[in-house]
Amino acid sequence: MTITTILCDLDGTLVDSRRDIALAFQHAWRAALRETPPSAAAIAQHIGKPLTEMASELGGMLSPSLLRTFLTAYRRAYSRQDARLSRPYPGVILNLQALSTFTLGVVTSKESRQAEMVLRRLTLMRFFHHIQGGTPGLRIKPAPDGIIAALAALHCRPSHALMVGDTSADILAGKAAGTMTCAVTYGFGTREALLQCAPDFVIGSFGELLDLVRESGG
Repeated sequence: MTITTILCDLDGTLVDSRRDIALAFQHAWRAALRETPPSAAAIAQHIGKPLTEMASELGGMLSPSLLRTFLTAYRRAYSRQDARLSRPYPGVILNLQALSTFTLGVVTSKESRQAEMVLRRLTLMRFFHHIQGGTPGLRIKPAPDGIIAALAALHCRPSHALMVGDTSADILAGKAAGTMTCAVTYGFGTREALLQCAPDFVIGSFGELLDLVRESGG
């Protein structure tokens, strides 16, 4: 089936944001728990999950009031940092330019405002026709809700779309939405976990995406 629309995850797929996320997460941990936060390496293993899930899996016992403190502190710190430590992965800008004949979108668990801030800061916003961030009422990946919403906004049938992401949640969400799926192995997910989800395609660099969609008839 011809690919006309390419949906990309943000963190770990388009952008290496681990340093900004880790700093904001550590700040929020100290603000809420008054404890030494997890290391940046430990935090990176959980990027892409909801903040509440990240905190829980990293050992943070947060009551409802502490969770509110944590989330507020994270959002403020992340906004203040203005993505200054984040960078597009190699080949992203060049290949987004080459993919301009496709309809491009972003599907991320990040709040839309945060996602747009990152994309603007890194001069990536101009490439995308739609940014689908985490929205109240929409379940996050691996649920397909965000992808389905993005496809509706872009007037694209799932069978003509490709979901590109670095975690099993991205691949499972794409499959559940009925799109083709492409796993990237340079991001935050492990190759083993990605392969267990049986993506349609696997690439080791963003630059391989252009050849992939050309060969698939896009």
